[in-house]
Amino acid sequence: MLKKLFFTCIVGLSALSLIKPGQLKKIIDGKITLEVEELLPGQEFNVGITTTLRDSTKLHSQTSNFTINFSDYEFEMLNGVELIQKSRTVMSLRVSENSYLNPFVELKIKLRRKGEIKHFLRIPIRYDLTQRVVYQGEDGFDPRSTTENGYRKIPIAGRVNVEFIDNEQTLTNNSDPAIIGGKGPDLEVFVSVIDTMSKAFIRVKIIDEFGGRVTKTLIPEIGQLEIESIGGKGGISRSGGKGGDGGDVTVYLSPRAKPYFDQVFILNYGGEGGELWRPKVDGQKRGPYGNEGSLKIIEQ
Repeated sequence: MLKKLFFTCIVGLSALSLIKPGQLKKIIDGKITLEVEELLPGQEFNVGITTTLRDSTKLHSQTSNFTINFSDYEFEMLNGVELIQKSRTVMSLRVSENSYLNPFVELKIKLRRKGEIKHFLRIPIRYDLTQRVVYQGEDGFDPRSTTENGYRKIPIAGRVNVEFIDNEQTLTNNSDPAIIGGKGPDLEVFVSVIDTMSKAFIRVKIIDEFGGRVTKTLIPEIGQLEIESIGGKGGISRSGGKGGDGGDVTVYLSPRAKPYFDQVFILNYGGEGGELWRPKVDGQKRGPYGNEGSLKIIEQ
């Protein structure tokens, strides 16, 4: 029988309680609160604590350092998450990528000076939804990002004309590299099947051209994975900068994973064209889209 994998981490915050004298006996409940309704593998989310007083007043840990917050509670991560950042008022956590063996996030709190006030939270990790890994090329130059609104007002014949503060080359030359959107990174995607004592899972490893690595796990015939490598948006110019090309993607597909490859979607389209410096009368509103990247599938 497969042993459940649990890990426990007690987050060490200041032992100095901020509970005011006489307020402790008024506390009747404390609960863990999340800023999200559903959890996906690899997802980052914030956790808070809501303390309820006898008169129904609710004190939220996020409010300030001077109300009841994490420093007044023992906080335990029992399964499914890893710590990103902690403070008195909020915890930032990440759902573990290897949580597929026991797909639940389990958290526990206990009030330090009143141990009967405690809460256990168990939330399923959703493998039946769409996971996403997104890469994108850099956007082209936008003069509004480096000046105050990017405009200047020039009086012309008693009226005010608005022009970009920018260099002439950028505004008139659509082939300027600063105007063209950046290409999405090229990717290598390895799709295989891994076996555990209970069942098999689909393992997808993604390596980008800069050496970055991401690993995702799918349950066969349940849920999907979208892998995107799209071009950056074109910058502003007289005719609109061209969007960047999508990244080239090579997929290495194992024989056992082939029946499940329809759960993996590759999106490597070109980026959106940039805005026109002055929109044309013929209705053109932006530059051309970038080209779609190539997709090669190699069965191993």
